[in-house]
Amino acid sequence: MAGLYPPFNSDPQDSPGLESQMDRKPDYGHLSYNGSGKLQGKIAIITGGDSGIGRAVALAFAREGATVVISYLNETEDAEEIQAVIQKEGHEYILIPGDITDEA
Repeated sequence: MAGLYPPFNSDPQDSPGLESQMDRKPDYGHLSYNGSGKLQGKIAIITGGDSGIGRAVALAFAREGATVVISYLNETEDAEEIQAVIQKEGHEYILIPGDITDEA
């Protein structure tokens, strides 16, 4: 099958980068999104909720009234940032560190 795919460097990345170390912080809706309680009384489990799309979803679901359970890899600083935002707004959350792909 040679020639069917472009020649990409296949060096694996050790782990995701830390969002807290980015020079320009991404907008995950913390300034622009207001919830309306559509998920009041629900529980949402969000993998990777400490950064990127997962962080935006965690905040949006919390603002909609859900208790958010945020699973994240060993990137405590990023998790603490979203925790602070959710906590400051008075929403319920649970943080769970670790790799959920590990069955142990």
